[in-house]
Amino acid sequence: MPEPETGHARLRDQRALHARVHELAHTSADLSARYKAAKQIIRAFRKPAFYEVTQRCNLFCEGCYYFEGGLGEVVRETADTTAWKRFYAEEAARGVTMAYFVGAEPALHQERLLAAAPMFPYGNIGTNGTIAIHPDVPYRIGVSLWAGDDATDRTLRGASVFRKAFRNYEGDPRAIMLFTLSPWNLDTVASVAQMCRDHGLPLTFNMYSPTTTYLAKLAAGAPHDGRYFRVSAPGHTPCFSADDLERTRDKVESLMENYPDTIVYSKAYNAWATRPGPLYDIDPDSGIATHCGSRMIGAMKYYGANLQPKSAKCGTSDVDCSTCRMYSGGWSSKFQPTSRDLQSPATFQAWLEMIEVLGKIFLYRDPHRRGYGRLEAMEAAE
Repeated sequence: MPEPETGHARLRDQRALHARVHELAHTSADLSARYKAAKQIIRAFRKPAFYEVTQRCNLFCEGCYYFEGGLGEVVRETADTTAWKRFYAEEAARGVTMAYFVGAEPALHQERLLAAAPMFPYGNIGTNGTIAIHPDVPYRIGVSLWAGDDATDRTLRGASVFRKAFRNYEGDPRAIMLFTLSPWNLDTVASVAQMCRDHGLPLTFNMYSPTTTYLAKLAAGAPHDGRYFRVSAPGHTPCFSADDLERTRDKVESLMENYPDTIVYSKAYNAWATRPGPLYDIDPDSGIATHCGSRMIGAMKYYGANLQPKSAKCGTSDVDCSTCRMYSGGWSSKFQPTSRDLQSPATFQAWLEMIEVLGKIFLYRDPHRRGYGRLEAMEAAE
């Protein structure tokens, strides 16, 4: 029967990939050690969950994936901090290893972040950088930047805030600056790289990815609303063309060479993320990516600010899968090497480098945190 045959074929493919990984990993002592370390990084993400800290934000980013993303019914947020602590404790007992704190803007409700502080081994907070996050929150902070000059920042975000983000996070070991590349800001990224170097902050990249709601407004020639659809128009958008992708790839590669101690990125990932066409196989009926690592499948859950499960296809649920180049889905799709990654020792090394970079982008360990030694021992035993 077709289904069992398909299942057996998939199992055979998985076994073949595993055997090839084992073969390549034992090519040298260096590759063996790096592969062992890569497995430790991947284990940190074995049970992730997304927590929508709040539905409030203090900026108006053009084409915002949250507010310009078909948010739907606004829920009544849970205000009781004790309820958040109890909820996080239940999630920790469920075995969540990586907690993603998202929103709108999580820094607006830091008591909800502090409630999570003792609960999860790893966490990642996405923030616009306008508000410093309390030092007792022991998780990685991805500080979103959209431009490196005032005029572009005001156009894209409704206010110029990038300098404030640098002031708030200079010297903070939890912080990594996350620049969202687009055709509208590509000429400003070099100044951001220099600012990151001067402020002692690492820099990595996201790529602007439109929501289906935003694309529908463009297609319909919708009027500007003064909020999250202020300046875009057909033929004038931050979306990438094939030429834009090539220009972005070359710009990022050049910056990696010029700022090797500042930029946390991978040339192999850069080449993959900027290739033309969809990055994922797309289901023709639903239009949804079939093998994106950010999909809400199995144990991965997404909870709203009312602490209730929320229906979402991924961590950014209305982003159009056929044009998605978001770093969250892209990097999480690299946990499992593909046959292309296993063609030779060189391609295997490129995959290992991607996993190493992924760990630097998303994971933060506070050596002074209570329980850090137990976490180290637990991972060493696995």
